[in-house]
Amino acid sequence: MMRDHLFHKQLGADMNFRWRGGDVSRIEAFADGIFAITITLLIVASASTYGFYDMWLMVRDLPAFLLSFAFIMYAWLEHYLFFRRYGMADGLTLLFNALFLFLVMFLAYPLKLLSTFLWYLIIGEPVAPLFAIPDHIDWTMSNLDQRMYMMYFYGAAIIGVFGTLLCMHLNAHRQRAPLELDAIELTSTKQSITHHLVSTLIAVASVTTLALTQNPGISGVIYFLMPTLHPLVSYFFIKRINHLKDAQR
Repeated sequence: MMRDHLFHKQLGADMNFRWRGGDVSRIEAFADGIFAITITLLIVASASTYGFYDMWLMVRDLPAFLLSFAFIMYAWLEHYLFFRRYGMADGLTLLFNALFLFLVMFLAYPLKLLSTFLWYLIIGEPVAPLFAIPDHIDWTMSNLDQRMYMMYFYGAAIIGVFGTLLCMHLNAHRQRAPLELDAIELTSTKQSITHHLVSTLIAVASVTTLALTQNPGISGVIYFLMPTLHPLVSYFFIKRINHLKDAQR
């Protein structure tokens, strides 16, 4: 199992956090299965190769799949680090973990559709076929409405995934005394809380903007705040951690 292998390699471990998680638990093993299923859903949604042209289309659209894959792997890494760092298995953690895994699976299709949509815009491919309704389906929804709901689904999934990670870390912070978190570990925990809060608030801002403007393009641009704000958060907390290290010397 990949998680077990990476645990022995101490992936993500650093000098700032003692890993309290022991051997890979049943919770983590189950989570790995869910992530594997989610990646399989992405592959199934991408693969329909019957000839060379189909293979060519799959290769051409590979960046869209890679973007979706990278996001799912980022969610997996955050999950992995949480259980390595805190080793928690209380009732709230189990509840949030189950919700998190459900939302990750739900995220697969909106993420794949949005990634493909963005990639088609980049390469100049028509995006209308992505929102075409089959002739035998009696369903009246305009192209704009479909794009709006695509962003609503994506925003709801992002809020759910990062909001759940936020709740998991808040629960760890609440139990900082039983976990015996030192000052640096507590600051690292606050850093994770802030990162997930920023991601959640950006998604909330996007969904709110979409509801007010009815413009999916504007709501999508708001997500570009993530690569701007997250480095600033990291810079702020790294300075605090380095200050704490200096004070301990």
